[in-house]
Amino acid sequence: MSAFTAGALQDADKKALLGDLWSTLFLVVPVVSTTFASVNRMLGDLPPESLGWLLIDEAGQALPQAAVGAIMRAKGTIVVGDPMQIPPVVSLPERLNVEICSFFKVNRALWAAPVSSAQTLADRASRLRSAFRSDQGLRHVGIPLLVHRRCQEPMFGVSNAIAYDGQMVHAVGAKKPGEVGRALGPSRWLDIDGEAQSKWCPEEGELTVKQLVELARHGIADPDLFIISPFRIVAREMRQRLLKERELLRAFEAPPRWCEDRIGTIHTFQGREAETVILLLGAPKASQSCPKMGGKRTQYP
Repeated sequence: MSAFTAGALQDADKKALLGDLWSTLFLVVPVVSTTFASVNRMLGDLPPESLGWLLIDEAGQALPQAAVGAIMRAKGTIVVGDPMQIPPVVSLPERLNVEICSFFKVNRALWAAPVSSAQTLADRASRLRSAFRSDQGLRHVGIPLLVHRRCQEPMFGVSNAIAYDGQMVHAVGAKKPGEVGRALGPSRWLDIDGEAQSKWCPEEGELTVKQLVELARHGIADPDLFIISPFRIVAREMRQRLLKERELLRAFEAPPRWCEDRIGTIHTFQGREAETVILLLGAPKASQSCPKMGGKRTQYP
């Protein structure tokens, strides 16, 4: 593979064969996965429209400019993503981003991340479009995928009401709870009135530990759950708190990386599934983020 990636072939005659080499590879391996960061190294010497189809997944997180090189080298592109979920990560300071757009007379709302993404641009270019009502008026999208099969209530209902105008269809159906759900009970909100010096609320962490102890009491080894927070400091403090519970981790028969694999931010678990999600909202003070929901923890089996 590395023999014909961009830059590996210096001879002009050999570079002309790159398209044929990729076509030969696709006879054996029909799909090749990569990141936008690697496109230049892998495809940099390929001329436009050398490849057949490009499939962009999680396009709501993709910087518009990051997708240009890959799209240019494909004859057709399928863009799949949700602009209402995690936005693109922008490394430039916001003020610098604003100044650059202003200098080049670029409409930030239409072209610049994090407001704009590869998905929003694809939606605008789509010949078939739909619309959702939102607080900012109508939100236009391309071809919406309205059937949802992953989340249980109340997570589905809350998301459907605040982001999708009630148009999503819940296709999970009746589902018996797994061993974690049987031990902890149905999905519910657990209110915590705690104090905090940062977005980490120790009382929330203690309640989470109690829930995990309950799982160990039921003899559940390596429970199928994630502990997720919007804030990195909360995820980090939760890992450190749980690492002190050595007997609990032994009861889970957990590998050394269990805390790293099962506790993190929303970005960490994008696209992954578990029977139960414990959501640590953190930020209990009114002056912190999430003021309406601060001091609460949600558990979603």
